[in-house]
Amino acid sequence: MTALALGLDAGGSATRWALADASGAIVGSGEIPAASGHLYGPEERARFERMAAALHTAVGRADVGRVVAGITGIAASTPEAALAASLLCSALGIDAARVQIDDDMWIAYHAAFAPGEGHLVYCGTGSIGVHVTAGGDVIRVGGRGMLIDDAGSAFWIGRKALELIWRRVDADPGASGKLATEVFAVIGGTSWDAARTYVYGGGRNAVAALAVAVARADDEDARVILAAAGGELARLARALVGRAGVRPVALAGRAAQLHPAIREGFHAAATGIEVTLVTIDPAAAAARLAVAACGARAPGAG
Repeated sequence: MTALALGLDAGGSATRWALADASGAIVGSGEIPAASGHLYGPEERARFERMAAALHTAVGRADVGRVVAGITGIAASTPEAALAASLLCSALGIDAARVQIDDDMWIAYHAAFAPGEGHLVYCGTGSIGVHVTAGGDVIRVGGRGMLIDDAGSAFWIGRKALELIWRRVDADPGASGKLATEVFAVIGGTSWDAARTYVYGGGRNAVAALAVAVARADDEDARVILAAAGGELARLARALVGRAGVRPVALAGRAAQLHPAIREGFHAAATGIEVTLVTIDPAAAAARLAVAACGARAPGAG
C-alpha cells in the first residue's frame, strides 16, 4: 500500500482532516471534534488527546506517511507544538519525524495563495489577517483572541448582539425586536438566567454561534453589527497592505459568508483594495503540503 499524506485543520469549532495520495488528489476527508494548541493545562491536553483518538478512528487502517497539521493557538518550534506532535504520533503510531505542526492560519494561507502572492483575511470563530512572504516569513495582524480583540469575527458579532440587546433591556425591560427574538431563540429563553447559562456555560463557541442568529434577523440592528464586522475585517486588510505592500486580498472563513452586509462593510472600508470572497479547504491544503514534504508533486499546494 502506498503511504498517504494526512492534513489537519484544527480550529475552535471542529477539526477537519484530509488524506491525499502521491499526486495530491484528496482520497478521504472528514470532521472530528475541535482541539486547540493551548496545551498549557490538563483540560486542553485531554481535549487534544480525544481529538487524536477520534482521528485514529476516522482514518482507520490508512498508511499515513506524513502529517502536516495546522492547529489554532500554536506556533511551530514551541514546546506546545512538540507536545501536539507527540500526541498525534502516539495516536497514529508514527514517528515524530513524519509530523509537522504549525499555526492553522499558516495552513489556511497556503490554501489561498502561494507565498508572497496575496493577503488572507480570515473570519471564523475568531479573526486574523496573514501574509506569508516569498521567503517564508509570516506577517500576522489581529488574531489575538477574544480577550484582546478578534474584531469582526463570529464571536465578536455574537457579543455585539448580546451587548445591544441587554443594554436595551436595562433601559426598558419590555424591549424587543427581530434581533432579540432570533438571539433568544438560540439561547433558549429571554431571561438573564437563560442567557447566563448559555453564554458562560458554552463559552466562546456558544457566543460565536449567535452570529448565525444575527444574520437571520436581518433587521436594521443586525445589519449595523454585520457591516461593522466587515469594517473591522477591512482594517486587517489595510494593515497587511501597509506592512507588506499592495496584493490581492482573499476574504475567507464561514463567518465572512453569513450575510452580504459583512462584505458591503468590508468593501466600504477597504476602497482601492482588490478583495475576493473565497472558499478554502485548509485540511486539503495541509495534506498537499504533506505530499510536497515527502518530495512528491502536489498540485495546488502553494
